[in-house]
Amino acid sequence: MHVTEAERLFLHELNSIKRDPLGKRIIHFFGSMAPQGTDMTRKTDAARHYIKKAFAKSPYTEIFAASNGDIFVAYSHVTVSEVLSVCSKIEKLFCEDTVVTARNTYNEYGFYKVCDAGKDLDKVFSAFKAIIAVVQPDSDRFTKKPMSIEDLSFLSEKLRTADLRNAIFNQPIYFIGEKVPSIEFLEFYVATQQIEDMFLPGVRLTSNPWLFNALREHFDRAVLKAMIGEIAEYRHKSFSINVSLPMVLSREFAEFYESLPTKLAGKILVEVDKTDLVQNYSLYKDAAALAGEKGLKLCIDGLDWHDFEVLCLRNTKPKPHYMKVAWHNDLQNADDHRLGTLVDAIKSNEGTEIILTRCESPKCFPFARTLGIRYVQGKLADQLFKTGMAL
Repeated sequence: MHVTEAERLFLHELNSIKRDPLGKRIIHFFGSMAPQGTDMTRKTDAARHYIKKAFAKSPYTEIFAASNGDIFVAYSHVTVSEVLSVCSKIEKLFCEDTVVTARNTYNEYGFYKVCDAGKDLDKVFSAFKAIIAVVQPDSDRFTKKPMSIEDLSFLSEKLRTADLRNAIFNQPIYFIGEKVPSIEFLEFYVATQQIEDMFLPGVRLTSNPWLFNALREHFDRAVLKAMIGEIAEYRHKSFSINVSLPMVLSREFAEFYESLPTKLAGKILVEVDKTDLVQNYSLYKDAAALAGEKGLKLCIDGLDWHDFEVLCLRNTKPKPHYMKVAWHNDLQNADDHRLGTLVDAIKSNEGTEIILTRCESPKCFPFARTLGIRYVQGKLADQLFKTGMAL
C-alpha cells in the first residue's frame, strides 16, 4: 500500500471530522469513473478552483485529491441547491456527455455521493480505504531500510496503546457456486504499509522476517482490540480475522470473543498463516478444539499451489473449514502431473473449501470453476462484483 501526502492529510481530516461531525458533509466525486484519455490533472485543478470559488462563504471547506483520480470535499453550511449545482458542473467537467453506468463504491449509480458526516462517515472511511489499499510501488520497496531491533522495541511500545481502526481494511470472499455471485464473508486485516506510514515511515517491517515474527504478538493484541469496534458496525453474515495460533489460545482472544455482540456468535473465522501452522503445529489441535467449542471456523491462509507437493495437509485434523490458495499465472501452463497434485489435494481434503485468492486475471474464474473451486478473492473479483458483471 502506498499513501500519498494528500491521502494522508485526508485520513487525518476524517479522524478530525469523526470527533466533531456536527453540521459537516463530504462529497465524493468519482474521478476514477470518468472516461479515460482526458487531461485528468487539468480537470482536477479546474474542479478545485471552481469548488473553492463556489464554497467561498462556507466557514469550513477542505478539498483532497486521491491518487486514483477521485476528489473528496469536506464542507459545512452550504445550501443543498448550491451543492447540487456544483456537483452537476463537476460531473459535466469530468464526464462531458458520458453517462456513468457502473456502480460506485457505495453500490449506487452516480458520479458523486454526498454524505452526512454524522450518519455516513464510516461509509466514506470504507470507500477511502478501498482506494489506498493498493500495492506499493517497487521503487519504494527497495528504498526503505529493514526493521531494526530499535524499531521493534519502539513499535512494540506504540502498539500497546495505538488505535489501529483506521489501518484496518477488508476484502470480500465471493461465492461463485451460483449464477449470481454473493459475498460469503469479509476478511479483515491490518495493512503493514499503513502501520509503517503511521509510526515508521522509511522502514520496511516485513524485510526482516525474524523481527516481524517477534512483533506478531503485539500486532495481534492491537488488532483484536481494534476489531471489537470495527466488526460490530458491519452487517455481513461472516467475518474473518488474521491471528496466530498462540493468540487463539490466549487470554486476549478469549476476552475479544466474549466482547463480541451476541449476533456475531458463530460468524467469526480465524485465518492462520501456513508459516504459523508449520512453526506452531503442536498448538493446532488445541486451537481447533477451542474454535469448535466457540463455533468458530478455521482457515489456512497463504498457501501456494506448489505447497501441496511438500505439505501433507490431508493429515491436519480436525480439518480446517477453508484453505486459501493463491492464483499464479503458471497455473494455466502447468502440466497434468503437477496440476494433479493440486487436484488431489482438493479431493483429499473433503469438507475443506478452497478459496482461490489474488484473482487479478480474467483467467482465474474459469480455472476455479473447472477445478470445482467455489470461492474467490482478489481485486478483479471486487471490480467485477461491484459492476454487476459475472465472475
